[in-house]
Amino acid sequence: MRRRHATVAGALAVALVLGLLSGTPAAASEDEQGFDPGVDPLTLDDLGGAPAREDLDRATTRFDPGVATTFELAGAVTSLEYVEVEADEVVVTLETDVLFDVGSAELSQAAVERVQEIAAELPDGVTASVAGHTDSVGEEADNMDLSQRRAQAVVDAAATVRPDVTFEAQGYGETRLKVEEGGDDVADDRARNRRVELRYSGTTPGERGLEVEEHELDPVTAELVPGDRPRVEPVTDTEPVVEKTVVVPNEDGRQEEVRVGIEPIVVRGSLMRLRLQLTPLGPVDGDEERISVYAMTGAGELHPSAVDPRALVSYAPVRGSGARELETEPLFARTSVGRTVGYEVYLPRPLDASLESLYVNVVPTWPTFEDVPIRWD
Repeated sequence: MRRRHATVAGALAVALVLGLLSGTPAAASEDEQGFDPGVDPLTLDDLGGAPAREDLDRATTRFDPGVATTFELAGAVTSLEYVEVEADEVVVTLETDVLFDVGSAELSQAAVERVQEIAAELPDGVTASVAGHTDSVGEEADNMDLSQRRAQAVVDAAATVRPDVTFEAQGYGETRLKVEEGGDDVADDRARNRRVELRYSGTTPGERGLEVEEHELDPVTAELVPGDRPRVEPVTDTEPVVEKTVVVPNEDGRQEEVRVGIEPIVVRGSLMRLRLQLTPLGPVDGDEERISVYAMTGAGELHPSAVDPRALVSYAPVRGSGARELETEPLFARTSVGRTVGYEVYLPRPLDASLESLYVNVVPTWPTFEDVPIRWD
């Protein structure tokens, strides 16, 4: 048997294809020479010799450095809490997606702590109004009720640490949208409209007041140190740490369920990788085979982000030089009923290097995945 030294990636598959095209089974001819498929490496001689220069040229793509894809961190890290001054009134706005679960008026423990920190800085004896607002999705009466209950939940949390402050809760539902909802950024518009606003008037001399801050957050950049060997991590190799069964968003009332698992978040260099495992538990949009991530997440409702619930900081997908997000292509990532498909997206590195976990939002109508651990790689 010939000695074979250099391994050629994919050569075995090519040899099999060539055998089929020629009508001669490649594996059989190799076995006659004592070849052990999958063990003995192939060489260029097994494929008829080295490729011609023109073949190599056709297989090589050269990118201009100005055209090659890069990624931009700016704008992908934002605060979900901001302070504004309107005349003599201070307005503290909290976007509610990190405070409450979908359709819920119960504050998470992290949200309770942050609300109480804000309340602790209010002026002595001030009167503060807390207004709840929703987006325009759903019934108007339901939104009005939800906004009232959310405003009251914030008041209840704040009053426990500031009994000297008079709090007034009021829900406005969708009657006072902060921004119009529509266009390509409709999901972001709706998120901005889902908010709670705490308002109070200016202070008198000698009283403590809430410092008005600009929440312009700069992403953290860090050098990527390559590992000492290639990493191959198929979906089946990593178990999810948080898992929920959710309903696919749709407009005609179908109850299509998907099991969603979240793997540990991995931080490498300036980025962190968020990876999901999605398993359709039944047909989605009438399909049992070739079900895409796009279909499972509601045909455009996929808006992944990671949130620090204590600092109220959100991390959105990083965009490449073509304005495309660094993510798995959700339309072409497909699976079938009962089989898992992976989806991953890249977000900016957390600002706080001591963080041990983050909250994850995937689709606006799905529950929040809490306490997803971070692995600093």
